[in-house]
Amino acid sequence: MPDLWQGTTALITGASRGIGEAFADLLAARRVDLVLVARNAGPLEQVAERARRLGRTVTVLPADLAQATTAPELVAELQRRGVTVDHLINNAGVGPNAKFHTQPAAEHLPTIDVNVRAVVDLSARLLPGMVARGRGGLINVASTAAWQGLMWLPVYSASKAFVITWSEAVWAGLRGTGVRCCSVSPGPVDTGFFEANRLESPPRWAMQSPATVAERALRAYQRDDCHVLPFLPFRLMAWSTRLAPRALAARLGSWYAAPHK
Repeated sequence: MPDLWQGTTALITGASRGIGEAFADLLAARRVDLVLVARNAGPLEQVAERARRLGRTVTVLPADLAQATTAPELVAELQRRGVTVDHLINNAGVGPNAKFHTQPAAEHLPTIDVNVRAVVDLSARLLPGMVARGRGGLINVASTAAWQGLMWLPVYSASKAFVITWSEAVWAGLRGTGVRCCSVSPGPVDTGFFEANRLESPPRWAMQSPATVAERALRAYQRDDCHVLPFLPFRLMAWSTRLAPRALAARLGSWYAAPHK
């Protein structure tokens, strides 16, 4: 079987920290060249420098995925530089917290722009080339938040539900092409997400490291899995929502990710 990673390039969104940073480190160790995308250039350069020390070619493209023009501009810039993307890791995500009716539309729409529109836009522009070459694929970072509506993260949980359902459909459509699509629902991860969105953090025992999530996602992608829930306690909780009435699951979800008091 040919090496999945040999001579390939991965584009990672949200690559400046957390799970995206962990993906970059792990893929650089697998001898994959990188395209790193996030809003701030400084942290991206720090991630890039570690990969370059391993002999990898790294392209740093600071960009705001909440802007509708970003995906086409990124793809055009890659074409201009002659960079071919074999693996697209849709990791960037935002999720401001509040009950839906307490925030204006301007607070909700960036979550859809980053978590849904940018994911679909980048994938639609890059996936046909992967299929034509018969290699590579997508890793889409969803969330266990997707498995029920979360009162304090209403648009975020819905956006991640879209990512899972869409990924399953893409995975099925890619059968026989040699191209993969794997979504990952991590559960709580020890990143800056909770602080950035002013959320109450889960207890430490419930938090995974970004490296653990990224490593398990890469293994699932190598197996050509459709979806992976890498953390057993939250895997069981997610599965339990399939058995509970929808209203009960939504009520139980109201305790999760409450805003700081």
